[in-house]
Amino acid sequence: MPVPTMKTQPFELPVLLSNLIKSGVWPTDNPNKQEFSPLLKKDAARKMSPEDDRIILMPPPFHTIGDEVRGGNSFWRKGVTNPNEIEYDKALIIADFGMGSDSPIILYYDSMESPTVMYLRWTGNADDIRQQWIETHATFDEFAKAVGLDTMNAQQTDEPEG
Repeated sequence: MPVPTMKTQPFELPVLLSNLIKSGVWPTDNPNKQEFSPLLKKDAARKMSPEDDRIILMPPPFHTIGDEVRGGNSFWRKGVTNPNEIEYDKALIIADFGMGSDSPIILYYDSMESPTVMYLRWTGNADDIRQQWIETHATFDEFAKAVGLDTMNAQQTDEPEG
């Protein structure tokens, strides 16, 4: 029986992400537990960001950065998050690099097609800190394969939501 895809308004989640959630591979509880017991290995994070050693998967329901701004999260109102590089209402937060990283990993729905995977990269030193949104993977499936999520007991189907 095909597993229907999940939808986070107004975006449909990639089929593989929906399957990871429904199969219990993608966590649905407090993400802070992953700080001490990571689901993904250090090399998974380092493939995306050489400075980081963990990826923390956020539980659904996912929120856009726009939702965070409207909810009063002051972090997103600072210029350090480069609001001119992306549209916050098209950026669905699915993960980050752990407490204090301030580097969310997002699905970016630039078109209503398949979203790309991006994260906020911080570079420089205390006198000259810069941030930039970096596309790491053209699709969620590529991201999942790169970090090892695709082999964690969830199978992708191309069945539409029914």
